Amino acid sequence: MTLLITFALLFMITCFVVAVVTYILFWYEHQSRIESLFSSRDAALHAARRGVFSAFCAEIFSFSIYLGGTFLQYWRKRVPKLPAEPDSPIIMVHGLFHNSSAWVLFRHWFGKVGLGNCATFYYSSRKPFDVVSAELDKYLEAVLKQAPDSKPVLIGHSLGGLLLRNWLTTSDQADKVAGVITLGTPMLGSKLATFSATYLGQQLDFKGKLISEIEEREATQEMPVVPCYAFYSPVDNMVLPQESVSTPPRGWNVVRTIPVSHLAMLSSKTIAKEVAMTTKELFSK
Repeated sequence: MTLLITFALLFMITCFVVAVVTYILFWYEHQSRIESLFSSRDAALHAARRGVFSAFCAEIFSFSIYLGGTFLQYWRKRVPKLPAEPDSPIIMVHGLFHNSSAWVLFRHWFGKVGLGNCATFYYSSRKPFDVVSAELDKYLEAVLKQAPDSKPVLIGHSLGGLLLRNWLTTSDQADKVAGVITLGTPMLGSKLATFSATYLGQQLDFKGKLISEIEEREATQEMPVVPCYAFYSPVDNMVLPQESVSTPPRGWNVVRTIPVSHLAMLSSKTIAKEVAMTTKELFSK
């Protein structure tokens, strides 16, 4: 019992330290222009404090359910399931170092408003970007083949959103989806990528090679072939600097959310409702 309590305390302390340190880095990165990002310095401080608290809570929740998602993926032999029904399919793609459990709350809240036909694409964060991209392309090809007359909505958090953005530039079936929604996606990479423990994470270097390659392909396209929405938090603590998360490609719709941490975007009911409303709009077009 003592060992369990000690482990729980260490776990909570670690989550708190990560939350505080990432927001110290956030403030250091933006301190010279913080007033341009918020209405005032006091508003920025309030938002940052809210971000620290949301980061702490989101980390505890996400790490607590992570093992369940890992077990589920092994049980399914690491093969993502297709949507249960052909009508109004929604495909969700998680971010770096996460799994299908990332979407447990979103799927619950989506179901409450009639968006229950959700499926999650998951991947290993130990694989390079091009390999994961190829796996996503194969999966989406199967989804589109299953429901050729029903265009799906694609939703990605963090790296998941970048994978979807890249898919739009490489697939010849991009016009067969109803739209793309990203949450906290490092559109220009992140300066924190340097500290990643995997090559996939390091590939997200701010304005690095990967981002340049995607931008070069986009340069040949006049506009996105489908409606695209980039949701971002003004106090995202994992995508630095802020212009990376708030500057999607031309033609995208930018949506600023309530101030929560990068990970807390997945546990915010307010943000989930906004995304659900946008999803319904995409299906109605």
